[in-house]
Amino acid sequence: MARCCRAGGEGGSGGAVAIASANRVLMFEHAVYSVISPEGCASILWRTADKAAEAAEAMKITAADLQGLGIVDRIVNEPLGGAQRDPEAAIGALKGALVEELDGCGRLGGDELRAQRRAKFLAIG
Repeated sequence: MARCCRAGGEGGSGGAVAIASANRVLMFEHAVYSVISPEGCASILWRTADKAAEAAEAMKITAADLQGLGIVDRIVNEPLGGAQRDPEAAIGALKGALVEELDGCGRLGGDELRAQRRAKFLAIG
């Protein structure tokens, strides 16, 4: 069940790959999630980090974009001004979402969890 649910505020590089290996991926509404930074992507594609904004748009790293692509399953609302403005409220919102998702995953057997994860990954891209 450890890989049933992953959540966080920022996923990057190898961390983004590790987060993706779950049946359910949760993401704070103002978080970013990518295997490379927009600056790094721009440096590779255009040989300049000055095009980071263009790269970020093309990369689709926002919670809404990733939910639309089927990579993120649930967006966790943040307090007004972002999670850093009211960490306790952010933690409470994340806790509630995680408890709900883990309860759902806890009702499934190992074969069902694996089949669900496989279907999810095959549907991406």
